[in-house]
Amino acid sequence: MGKKSEYEIGFTSLLDGKHEYRYEIEDTFFEQFDYSDIEGAKLNLVVVLDKSPNMITVDFKTEGTIKVMCDRCTDSFDLSVEGEDDIIYKFSDEEIDDEKILSIASNETSIDLSTPIYEFTTLLLPSRRLHPVGECNEEMLKEIDNYLMVETDDVDTANNQNSDESQESEEEIDPRWAKLKKLK
Repeated sequence: MGKKSEYEIGFTSLLDGKHEYRYEIEDTFFEQFDYSDIEGAKLNLVVVLDKSPNMITVDFKTEGTIKVMCDRCTDSFDLSVEGEDDIIYKFSDEEIDDEKILSIASNETSIDLSTPIYEFTTLLLPSRRLHPVGECNEEMLKEIDNYLMVETDDVDTANNQNSDESQESEEEIDPRWAKLKKLK
């Protein structure tokens, strides 16, 4: 991101204590990230930044809707989401090996919240994204069923050929293996 982001907060001029920022996250925010599962959004985000002499704690609270693709019918739909998360920025020149704690070098004057906001929003998505019951695109579901029926016919034919071959091979089993098979 070459230009200064609206999600970049300069912390050097902030007094110690809590500072609140409010953002409306929309489609354009997610367009800057490659390979995003989120097609669009209308989110209200409240960021509470708590600055102390040796660290900054950032709390995220969001609610709204995210446009995603249905895993069943592949149509887009609006999914309601709500959640909270936090992250800690520690003033240190050493790398910290923790996903919840990030280091801020002594020469930095601001933090960019774009990536944490994106990651937090992505974590709000369920592992399986489905339309509410009865709202899937019926035409698409029929097309998928037709495709799966054709595929299953081919698989059934292959399975029948494999079962014939396995019956022949069972007849020619080594007697040592036949005794072990009886133990089942």
